[in-house]
Amino acid sequence: MTFREALNAHTFLITAECSPPKGTNVNGVLDRLAPLKGRIHGMNVTDNQTGVMRMCPLVMGLHLNTIGIDPIVQVTLRDRNRLAIQSDLLGMSSLGLRQVLCLSGDPPTIGDHPEAKPVFDIPTPELIRAITLLNGGTDLSGKDLNGQTDILPGAACSPEGDFDSECRRFEEKFDAGARFFQTQAVFSADQVSRFMTFAAPFRVPVIAGIILLKSVKMARYLNDHVPGIKVPEALIERLSRCEPGRTLETGIAIAAETIRTIRPMVNGVHIMTVGSEDTIPQILDQAFT
Repeated sequence: MTFREALNAHTFLITAECSPPKGTNVNGVLDRLAPLKGRIHGMNVTDNQTGVMRMCPLVMGLHLNTIGIDPIVQVTLRDRNRLAIQSDLLGMSSLGLRQVLCLSGDPPTIGDHPEAKPVFDIPTPELIRAITLLNGGTDLSGKDLNGQTDILPGAACSPEGDFDSECRRFEEKFDAGARFFQTQAVFSADQVSRFMTFAAPFRVPVIAGIILLKSVKMARYLNDHVPGIKVPEALIERLSRCEPGRTLETGIAIAAETIRTIRPMVNGVHIMTVGSEDTIPQILDQAFT
């Protein structure tokens, strides 16, 4: 079942995330992802995540199609102006890439080309509106297209960020045309429940982010450097008590437990394993059995 088919059928959505290679060799990534065919509804392809230069997500999305995995292409505003973004969207649609997650993008200063100039020509709601317009047959300047796009626009939100700001941004993105939301990593069932109470009247799927905590160092890095994420101290303490070599196993268990806890509240889960896609079947097995 494709992502759109699952969304239209109101199925509990399961998505995951991968980064394209830093180079042209995709074999290793595809080998890790192939076992996920039939187990997930869509796979996000990141767009120079954390400001690190990698293969473009459009091409990686085409590679995912060859192994039977439905891609959700991330498009960030950091690297392209409105002309380039609309050109990419036309190209994606012509090649059958039908889902896009609209993001602002991490600042280049934290990546491997810190001297790169950020663009940020338009805000995220305007990127979503661009897709809405292209789907209707016109571009951002109001010019008619010779063939409209067929792209399902999605957006990001952070239930554990500042509540009022996140609600306002959610509504702006929905009004611009976002038709699914994927969240930043969540850990607090209470905060997820509060946010979903706000989001429910919009009747748009909200897919909760689940991140694999691989180490205490990773957990503390997320708390210190990633806005909208707060790994509870109790989980960090649990990771710190692990026997040598057992931290990843504990991280998998935490991810599965989080899914089981929040599943009744949300419309799906988005699993982020940061290069450890081979652990996703284990997370799913523990979460859904």
